[in-house]
Amino acid sequence: MTPKLSASRSALLRGLSLAAALLLLSACQGEDEQAELPPRPVKTVTVSFNPDDTFGSLVGEVQPRFETNFSFRQGGEVRERTVDVGDLVKAGDVLAQLDSEDQQDAVRKAEANVFAARANLDNAVMNRDRLQSLYPRTATRQALDAAIAQATTAQASVDAANAALRVANNNLDNRTVKANADGVVTAVGAETGQNVGAGQMVVRVARMEEKDAVFQVPESAIQSASRDMRIEVRLLSNPQSTAGGRVREISPVADPITRNFTIRVALDNPPEDFRFGSAVRGSVRQAGDPVARLPMTALFNQGSGSAVWIVDPGSSTTKLVPVTVLRFETQDFLVTTGVADGDHVVVAGAQQLRPGMPVRLLEGSLE
Repeated sequence: MTPKLSASRSALLRGLSLAAALLLLSACQGEDEQAELPPRPVKTVTVSFNPDDTFGSLVGEVQPRFETNFSFRQGGEVRERTVDVGDLVKAGDVLAQLDSEDQQDAVRKAEANVFAARANLDNAVMNRDRLQSLYPRTATRQALDAAIAQATTAQASVDAANAALRVANNNLDNRTVKANADGVVTAVGAETGQNVGAGQMVVRVARMEEKDAVFQVPESAIQSASRDMRIEVRLLSNPQSTAGGRVREISPVADPITRNFTIRVALDNPPEDFRFGSAVRGSVRQAGDPVARLPMTALFNQGSGSAVWIVDPGSSTTKLVPVTVLRFETQDFLVTTGVADGDHVVVAGAQQLRPGMPVRLLEGSLE
């Protein structure tokens, strides 16, 4: 080997040794700098396992079970509306009336037709009876048959006139709308002097004796709903006011916009402050498997599945643990395994953490 090649190789080896030394030195400096970094502040939530609420915590409203839209069978001008929204009504109370002058004239005309038909019938019956007494001495069979037919026709005319009078009276009665049960007026659809059509809602009355709590349930929870399910309902404005109920109706079709299903809960003797339209919160009394509810910000995707960061209370360092997710909701997700009661799960800054990183709990962390 020539001296020149030996010198080049020695220079190359010295260069490699120097580079390795520099890399080792910078790595040591990086570890020292990392060790000197202050703990990263994080916000956590304390894990608490509770029985799964099938519907979660849903907010609905109180609605009447029976609500009737009252309208006129015929169109016309509203002469009077005797109730307003919020008025209590009894069965038989007048709610509204149409102008009825023309219909009263129709009734009087029908009564006159009945009177005329009865007079014709009386004459026809008298003529028939007279000919029957004269037949066969002075009256012919042909005259008697004609008299019998005339009396029969007169009787039919009376029947037709009576039917027309009943129709006229019914039409007159239909110019007045009356409540068919006790209740409260929840809406009005016409004012005095307004022309309305047949079937147009004029007054809406809700019965007071039966009330429902109505909820919109997501598709993920509707599969476990049943009519035997007991629901506990409480007022949002007064959580101390509660009522129990049973699922009475489950909508077979989802709302085309929200994709939620409507569930109506028949309330058992609700308190008086359960007024129509009041906001209520419903929960299922039947307990399911224990689950932990965590906010979506705590979820960490490690590639192979869902995971969360927990903080070791002894060393104040982070640890990534895989979890089993029961279901995802709008802002939360439910966990069945992977964490335990009392664990501190990071809910802010999870994407910037790595295993063993020292952290500091921020004030305001949820217990």
